[in-house]
Amino acid sequence: MPGARLMFVSLGADGMPGYRLETLDDWVARIKARGHTLLEEKQLKVSIERYGNIAHIWSSFTLRREGKQVARGINSIQAIKGASAWRVTSILVQAESASAPLPKEYLP
Repeated sequence: MPGARLMFVSLGADGMPGYRLETLDDWVARIKARGHTLLEEKQLKVSIERYGNIAHIWSSFTLRREGKQVARGINSIQAIKGASAWRVTSILVQAESASAPLPKEYLP
């Protein structure tokens, strides 16, 4: 959706959260700058809550580079129903870390 935002949450060495906010254009430019490195994101588990024309999708994932797992985490996705399709309005992403492992309920 035009104006959609992506926010990447990370934990610093001191355990305090840090944030990076991107527009869709920012994200596309960052991915293009990465070159031809193939990354594959696979959904582990998903839950969807919906009320009327709004939805929240909670999706745990694993990220692989050249077949090897390089990260896991959770996407929190907000969407609205348009005239013909659902549209993503925002995505928050937090990668798993030693101080914030994925809870068992978000694993397959």
